[in-house]
Amino acid sequence: MIATTLVRLRARRVAGAIAAMALASVGLSVGAAAQDTVQIGLATKTWFPSIIARATDEQGFFEDEGIKAELTIYQSGAESFTAMVAGAADLISTSSSVTAAGQEKGIDSKLFVIAGSGNYGWQLVVPPDSDIKDPDQLDGKKVGITSAGSLSDMLARWTKKEYGVEFEAIPLGGGGLAPNLISGNVDAVVIYSPLSFQVIDEGNGVSILDYGTAMPEHLNSGWGALKSNMDDNPELFAKTARALLKGVAYLQDNKDAAVKMISEVNQVPPSVAEKEWANVFEKLSRTGEGDEKKADVAIELAKLAGIENAPAASEIWTDKFVTDNAQ
Repeated sequence: MIATTLVRLRARRVAGAIAAMALASVGLSVGAAAQDTVQIGLATKTWFPSIIARATDEQGFFEDEGIKAELTIYQSGAESFTAMVAGAADLISTSSSVTAAGQEKGIDSKLFVIAGSGNYGWQLVVPPDSDIKDPDQLDGKKVGITSAGSLSDMLARWTKKEYGVEFEAIPLGGGGLAPNLISGNVDAVVIYSPLSFQVIDEGNGVSILDYGTAMPEHLNSGWGALKSNMDDNPELFAKTARALLKGVAYLQDNKDAAVKMISEVNQVPPSVAEKEWANVFEKLSRTGEGDEKKADVAIELAKLAGIENAPAASEIWTDKFVTDNAQ
């Protein structure tokens, strides 16, 4: 069963050092243990990769591959990325934009399993009584985002460019999006799922843009790791990739079980969880493969988020762990 306790990086490093000393004391090598155990960092509890990891673990797919997965939920994508760099996580749930930003700073990580090719579930939502019916009516308005440099910020920037409008992006934090929309403090919000579906379902908002369908397909998100770790432990990463893809297939093939898990983890009504399944999980990749054209689009979108020295598209992902040669 998954432990969902949030863990501080310093504590993880100390615990890792203690564990290493304990292994050494009984004559075991840390390297050998790493082949059997994989530390998986999850960016947040509610993002869809956390559901995938949970299903994979509960269905015994990690065990089937001969590995033990230890899952840690962090408070943000930035924190989980830091955990990976610090050695507290072997791999993380992440996005192409975070991967590109890391490479810009000299951190050589790559996506090795592609989960999705769109911003599934993300919506541009206005109050139900708003006069704003289309994104091109947002000139001079206030639009809520989670934070500067976040995915919601990038989506807001894309909206400005795509629709030729200029509005003020207001950082509200994830927990502040719905309350500020409902209270009328902002004219619209860029909001993630399943919260987007819940706000709409409860009659507190109306979507005027579905980013999952409006934006071009691109290497959006998946599972990433440091290239050095993948080079040192190719068999472990191939096994982990196979297990996680089995988890995706299970969630897609078992709708009722998937909806139940989504509802429980996200603490949303089953009706909202069903929308999350249909609009997000059903669209996820079962093969984990990348695509160079979609990678090119991902890099162009990453530039909107302020990445100036973006890496080449081919540098943000690898397919070698999801091909037949990896098995």
